[in-house]
Amino acid sequence: MDEHSGHMHHAGGHPEPEAPSFHGMAVVGDDTPFLSHLPMAHEPHNTQLILEGSFGSFQRAYRNDRKAHPEARFYTFAPEMFALSDLYPGEAGEPPARTSFTGSLFRNHFEQPEAHPETPVEIASDVVVDVVDVVTHHKFTAADQQREELTYLLFGKGPERFLAHLITGPFQPASHQEFDHLMTADVQGLDVSDDQLRHGIEVTVTGRPDELGGKLRERERAAAVAAVSGGHVTVEVEAGTELYFETGDLTPH
Repeated sequence: MDEHSGHMHHAGGHPEPEAPSFHGMAVVGDDTPFLSHLPMAHEPHNTQLILEGSFGSFQRAYRNDRKAHPEARFYTFAPEMFALSDLYPGEAGEPPARTSFTGSLFRNHFEQPEAHPETPVEIASDVVVDVVDVVTHHKFTAADQQREELTYLLFGKGPERFLAHLITGPFQPASHQEFDHLMTADVQGLDVSDDQLRHGIEVTVTGRPDELGGKLRERERAAAVAAVSGGHVTVEVEAGTELYFETGDLTPH
């Protein structure tokens, strides 16, 4: 398998220089593409990153393929070698080192792993992803503390809303198994704008441990608390379709 490699943002200006590497990404969203980095437990892939992107002239091809293949749960993007940290703005608002990257867009998982055995189909090559917004980025470190309660990040645009499990690590033998999990979702009791969703909203599922066995299931309804504007709002999560799920890449070796 080719190696590919947060609502928690790093302070201190630009992150330390990072060597270019291959960072595969899951793609969700019918109208607006959101790309979620496929993380691993080790350097240089130990980062959870979600961004809003645009495929430029290939946007129509992407939307048309999604309409023609509603059975496809997610798409993937195989980019050129680059450093993820080049996409982040500096602490004082300095512009990021880069605002786009190029690669190939696939229906299904381009690596066809055991968890996602559907045949990959290349939709287009030489696709330029223009980064509209970095929703979240967080680099896993040995100092990370796993959350006690199951926590997701709500993001999206317009009528499309998604949940991404917040991954922390620290990937030690005594740590709970981490997992990368993307779902469609609706959240009742929460009225937020697209602008409020630009950097995601943390949603903590009430009374549920942040462990593999506690993850949200398709079409499940669960009580939760959303962190909004410095406060907390009691909500109900309506989980939709599971789009992507992976544990193997987040298992320490």
